[in-house]
This record gives sequence, structure tokens and C-alpha cells, in this order.
Amino acid sequence: MRIMFPLALAACTSGSPLSQVTPQVEIQVDPEANLAVSLATWNDLAILRDAMDAGQIVTTLDGEPVPVDPVTTGTYGGGNSFVAAFVRPSGRHGVTPPGPATSSTIAISDGTLTWSARVADLFTNDLAPTGPLAAGEVVFEWPSAASETPYSTIAWACVEVTGSSAACGGTEVAEPAITIAKQYITATIEGDPGAAVVVTGERHINPESDGNGPVFFTRIQARFAGTL
Repeated sequence: MRIMFPLALAACTSGSPLSQVTPQVEIQVDPEANLAVSLATWNDLAILRDAMDAGQIVTTLDGEPVPVDPVTTGTYGGGNSFVAAFVRPSGRHGVTPPGPATSSTIAISDGTLTWSARVADLFTNDLAPTGPLAAGEVVFEWPSAASETPYSTIAWACVEVTGSSAACGGTEVAEPAITIAKQYITATIEGDPGAAVVVTGERHINPESDGNGPVFFTRIQARFAGTL
């Protein structure tokens, strides 16, 4: 006599979208304090795409939703990658004046799994000369770029003076007129009194995220404008 035993079948669960796809997370802030957050993946594109179409992926800044950017959200590279993009104009998060360090929290969630990271001075535009602005060698200090934990570094800086072409320097650009050392930018400036001087720079800081998520690659730009 054959005895039949019922088989217990384990339910197959695929998990939440973020648990299946580990995208590269990038944060960008420009000198006007506009924020852009992007998640890019080169694997399992359909999972992230379907989650975005269903409205499952939500990004917040200090608890406030960052809207989806429909223009830059999509498939790229002939179908080799998918980017989920979120943008927030400066709005309530305007440029923070120089002063005590402030932190902003970026969080990305699919309703089940949440990744978050705190970024100090995300909207602080504190790039300024250390002394009078005059022709010759001028030192500009970017205090918020002095962070050691997580490490911050100035990737590039450009100096523009009325009547002259821009001079740029950084980790990938060699320019003898500009030297970058931690939070300091030293530039040789030539121009007549009254000439406008604009210094623009970008610093990189990559905090680890909570929730066993990826590093939040963060690029923060700042700008100083003055006259000789």
C-alpha cells in the first residue's frame, strides 16, 4: 500500500526592488541649491524600471518627497542601463549662509527597504577669499570641504575674470595658475580694478548609507562672485 505524503512548497518571494537591484546612487547640488538624486543600474533593468512605473521608489530630503524627474528617468545606452532620477529646485532648501555645520538626510525607499545617508553642508555655499580680492595671488577657502569623516575633496575649481578665459584646475585638470590643497584654492588673478571675478568649484564627499545600502556618491558645487 502506497502512502502519499503532501509536499510543503515554500513560497517564492522575490523581495523588494531595492533588495534585488543595487544601483549606483549619485547626489548633485549646484550653487543655486538645486538637488538631483539618481539611481543607475546596469543589471536587472526591468526591476528598477517597473518599480518606478509603479511609484514604489520614493526619495526624500529631510523627510520631504523629492519629485521624480520624468525627463531624465529612463533607459540609456541602447538598453544597457536604466536611470531613476529625482529633482528638487532650491525652494525651501535655499543656500545656507556660512555658519555652524548643518546636515541633510537623503533617503531612498521602496516601502520595505530604506537606504539613507546624512550629508553635512549639502547646501552650504561658503567658498570665499581669505583676504582682500586683488590682482595677484589670492587664496580662497572652502571650509565645508575640510571634512575628514567622511572625507571631502575639491575635485575641480575654475576662476573667471572679465576679459580673460577661465582658468581651471583639479584632480584631472592641470593648470599652473590654480593650486588646490584640501579646502584651499590658490589662484593667480590678473585684471583691472573693477573686473568681475567668479570662482566655481565642485567637491566630492561619499557617505556610507544606513540600511546596508550603497555609497551615496555626492557632488556639491559652490560659487563665489566679487570684483577686484
